[in-house]
Amino acid sequence: MERSFLVFYVGVYALGIPAEELIEVNRNLRCTQVPGSPKMIRGILNLRGLLMPAVDMGAYLEIADSKCESFSIILKVQENNIALMVDSIGDIMTFNTAELVLPPTHLSGQFQEAIQGAFRLSEGLLIILDTGAILRNAQNPHGSVLTSLQAVSVAP
Repeated sequence: MERSFLVFYVGVYALGIPAEELIEVNRNLRCTQVPGSPKMIRGILNLRGLLMPAVDMGAYLEIADSKCESFSIILKVQENNIALMVDSIGDIMTFNTAELVLPPTHLSGQFQEAIQGAFRLSEGLLIILDTGAILRNAQNPHGSVLTSLQAVSVAP
């Protein structure tokens, strides 16, 4: 079975998420910081009246050489919206799901949850992320209060 993924970059890593969850890609969106939130939560993004957590993917994946300031990937995951802040955007690529290589077993915590596997590219790997795990961690990172912000609609 074939499946399409949006490719994006954080630091030197090529990452992918299911294309069917993609709503849109935006550039330079501002988000409101939430006092006391963990480093991985950049803040709350208001996109046309829809509030969602903005996850800094560099901080989430602990990638030191990332900036994650220019691009926001807006997703609908399990009936919830989430914004992933990334360094740059690539193409949508299609792969045979039988070619997915499972992640190493030595990963732990949110890394183990967040990585579904990888596809081999002509140069390197495309690491496929589990957006459901990212959403769960964004909504409740270490007991944070962000669980109440699941796709809250506000008047424009």
